[in-house]
Amino acid sequence: MSYLRVLICRVDDEAHPEHMTELHSFDLPAVEPGALNPETALDELETDVLRVGHQLMRHLLQAEWAEVDERLTAEYQARFSPSGGDAGRV
Repeated sequence: MSYLRVLICRVDDEAHPEHMTELHSFDLPAVEPGALNPETALDELETDVLRVGHQLMRHLLQAEWAEVDERLTAEYQARFSPSGGDAGRV
């Protein structure tokens, strides 16, 4: 049986977009058509799509926020480093 997998990757070099770092992989749940109630199948599928979509967005945003946090922390440390440039000047 096959299934779908979504990958969240970072592309570090715009010149070589085929070189990616995988940050997270997410296997989508299999849909068993025979298990769906015909009267409520569309509602059930829509509920699953929203739930899975929120999970994917959470992982995507966590990866983005981690990168931003890392960059801001490095910039802050560089600005206030005791050995760095003009940190002590007034």
